[in-house]
Amino acid sequence: MRGIKKMDNWREGLTRDDLFDALNELFYRDLESWFDSSIFYCDSCVEDFIKKWPGIYSWDEDFQRNSIQLDVFYEGSRLGEFFSKEEFIDLFKDIKCPNCGGRVSGNIWPYDMSFDVPDNFEEYIDEIAILADETPFLLLSHPFAKEVYNEIKALSKTITTSKLSRPLFRARVYKKGTIYNEGDFLSPNKKDIKEGRYNHAGRKVLYLAEDEPTCYFEMRAPKEGIMLAKVKIPEHLKILDLLDKGLEGNSIIQAIKLSSLLSSPDEGEGWYKPHYVFTRFVADVAKSVGFEAIRYPSVRLNQGNNTVVLDYEKIKDKTKIIDFIYVTEDKINSNTINLWRQN
Repeated sequence: MRGIKKMDNWREGLTRDDLFDALNELFYRDLESWFDSSIFYCDSCVEDFIKKWPGIYSWDEDFQRNSIQLDVFYEGSRLGEFFSKEEFIDLFKDIKCPNCGGRVSGNIWPYDMSFDVPDNFEEYIDEIAILADETPFLLLSHPFAKEVYNEIKALSKTITTSKLSRPLFRARVYKKGTIYNEGDFLSPNKKDIKEGRYNHAGRKVLYLAEDEPTCYFEMRAPKEGIMLAKVKIPEHLKILDLLDKGLEGNSIIQAIKLSSLLSSPDEGEGWYKPHYVFTRFVADVAKSVGFEAIRYPSVRLNQGNNTVVLDYEKIKDKTKIIDFIYVTEDKINSNTINLWRQN
């Protein structure tokens, strides 16, 4: 149907299969023109896609706003010039979702990845999840984990030290009656440190947010508020910056950053945190090849960014707690906070 022109007798002699081919070509042509996308996800598979790619769901505005009902797509496309709505509904029953192969109805989510997803990556996600749950110390036995190790090792050879953005922010959940001091915002004693996204139990690191709202929501937005500290780290560090625009074409880094391997908002219960196994693996790899910090996107607040300092011993004596204040959610974006930040 290439170069089709609207004529009253255009369908003369065409079979149903011919009409389907015509609709299929027009549909994908308009999908590409409207959404700059050659594929889509359907109602049946979009939840699984979001589960495997939470970073895309959280941070990519194109994905967030691209959901469209099929009847709305029909009304806004050129399909109405060639097919009645009844014909569209009838013929579209034979179009299969390009992602899951299922029947399409209701809504579609047009979306193309901005990078080349490694072959078999979604299968790797499932395999690594099983490893993380059953035998976490054998993670490096997985071929994709080895690829991640080699990629981070190669990156380490190309990156020099730099300063962290400033100021940075760190917080504690507010406890009424507690008198806070600067030491409360440094790393706790080893015996008090639980497993975190990028640290093992007992491993001293320093988690920092790049802005006040991110810091508040990383603390799970406690109703009782937080004590929010403004932090300065003058030391130069070798940083694995997962947000570096220079890495946007790096399929390994983009895949782990945007997928559930690093960006799952799920944590587990109590000490059971299987979603942290791969993130801690990345931290171990980064530290072993010379990185002293990792910069990564927040899973708690869209557009928020964090840094974890892995080499706490290097910065502990030079870290400065500039100031700290009590903050609740209604004040986190207030002029008071903005003025406090600038001082």
